[in-house]
Amino acid sequence: MSALMGFYETIGRLLSRKRIRSIEKSLSGAGILVPAESFMGFFMVLTMLVGALMFLVLLNTSAVPKFIYALLGTSMVLPDWASIILSLVAAFVITFLALFSLVYTAILLQTEARRSAVEEVLPDFLTLVAGNIRSGMTLDQAMWYAAKPEYGLFSIEVRRVIKSAFSGEPIEKSLDRLDMRFNSRVLHRTILLLKQALATGGEIAEILEETSQDARDVAMHKKDIAATLLVYVIFLVFASTVGAPFLFSVATNLISVLSMAFAYMPAGGVDAAASSGMPASFIATPSSPSISTDEFFWFSMALVFLTSLISSLLLGIIRGGSKTQGMKYFPFMLISAYIIYFVVGSFLDSLFSSMFF
Repeated sequence: MSALMGFYETIGRLLSRKRIRSIEKSLSGAGILVPAESFMGFFMVLTMLVGALMFLVLLNTSAVPKFIYALLGTSMVLPDWASIILSLVAAFVITFLALFSLVYTAILLQTEARRSAVEEVLPDFLTLVAGNIRSGMTLDQAMWYAAKPEYGLFSIEVRRVIKSAFSGEPIEKSLDRLDMRFNSRVLHRTILLLKQALATGGEIAEILEETSQDARDVAMHKKDIAATLLVYVIFLVFASTVGAPFLFSVATNLISVLSMAFAYMPAGGVDAAASSGMPASFIATPSSPSISTDEFFWFSMALVFLTSLISSLLLGIIRGGSKTQGMKYFPFMLISAYIIYFVVGSFLDSLFSSMFF
């Protein structure tokens, strides 16, 4: 196992140190203890393996040449070497984007969950630390005894970093490591105040009590804002999961019906009207839709996807103050939107099928 981790770490070192530090910070905020080099090495190896499998699938099905022919609307035939190169590039691009999106979304959701957990218990924790300091404890002792089991994940992280302080590590460095474990602005500002108070000899207990009260006020304001914007949340969810897919489904079936209607329309209607003596400028010349049903179907699929994504991000901002929190709503909103789209489409198909068959 250690040899395998060393192999991943060697591959991960191909990235720049700046990029590795950024990834390490993101992993630390998500609570992932794996070294950044090993994590990226594993990601690169996984991308290569899945990309190779995707390349074989694309090459066997000739999906890339077929897509190019359909996109360009031409009967040109690509050489074999061009098809192989395009399939190889497409396979690795698709694999990288898919894996990167999944991993990045998982890290963001984990980071937001940890941030919410720490900000929920931080006011009570700070109040307890302030009480311990007033009773004569040092800051590290006060934090150790304040890390009660009811504070959950935050208590585990506090005890982990305070152990290092007990073993001789400067308390400032331990606080910095605690800050890195949670991507929380409230915790970050609290630790900055603690470090300044330690450096200047300020009243730590008073600072902690005031910070605790400020954190409670911020949490209450967030809840009040979320309650005030409840109507907007309802409208946003309804528009993205019901309204938009319903209208797109109706439009798709309307295009299909019009296309079939013009296919059955007898020719020569305009010529007959012109022979009756009516001026040509007064003669309406209807025509079938310029866009096909299949083209509008894929257009609708893409727009429903984008609408659900943007709506979920807005919902995360409204409810949690962070767009990344909206990613947990995205799968449910997308599935609901597609269900509405296909249910309405199936109903309209059965309703209008008797008109032409």
